[in-house]
Amino acid sequence: MDNVGYVGLSAQVALRRQLDVVANNVANMNTTGFKGDRMLFAESLQKLGTRPEDRASFVIDKGTYRDFTAGALTATGSKLDAAIDGDGFFRVQTPEGQMYTRDGRFSRDPEGRLVTASGHRVLDDGGGEIVIPQEAGNVDIGLDGSVTVDGAFVGRIGVARFAQPQLLEAKGDLLYAAGNGQAALPAENPRVVQGMVEGSNVQAVVEMTRMIDVNRAYAQADQLADQGDRLQRDSASRIGRVV
Repeated sequence: MDNVGYVGLSAQVALRRQLDVVANNVANMNTTGFKGDRMLFAESLQKLGTRPEDRASFVIDKGTYRDFTAGALTATGSKLDAAIDGDGFFRVQTPEGQMYTRDGRFSRDPEGRLVTASGHRVLDDGGGEIVIPQEAGNVDIGLDGSVTVDGAFVGRIGVARFAQPQLLEAKGDLLYAAGNGQAALPAENPRVVQGMVEGSNVQAVVEMTRMIDVNRAYAQADQLADQGDRLQRDSASRIGRVV
């Protein structure tokens, strides 16, 4: 394969990865609390000859990063649901340790503990559980995350923040772990809204447009590779032709 073919192939590999990322975003555009991924590309210039302009530009797939732009808030009618209006993550306890989420679809387990949709315990600002008695009449969640049951304070929903949330490690079930040297810090003046959940931040029209652009770019890269192959074949046939 000549340099033209390698350049086209590098572009196709990167575009195929981008297509997978965009497709995953589209598949989760209705998933509560989902955050879309974005691709990072870089250019690698390889010297081909003695002249400065004799270089080929290859595409490098540097990886992905998560876009933590807030999604729209939607009312659910459940007093146990909550959404963070602004930065921050709910603290939850999982079998693998403490993790963080933006998914505020909460309910009570058989012991009355406040849990996520996946059954993970929601933690208060001190790392303890929040217990709501089954016979509770009125449950209120204040803007500061304080939970009161029939007027009695039972805990404050823990909200953490991170200096670089893009470095959080996704663990599935819309959970994130504080890896890569990240430290969870108490959120300053968090705003927790009762009876609401945060939707996905994926914009359907934008992602579909991005998918069309990726498919077009992939087709162009494929044409470039085909043209390189044809030029090679033509050159070989002319050189080998007997005059």
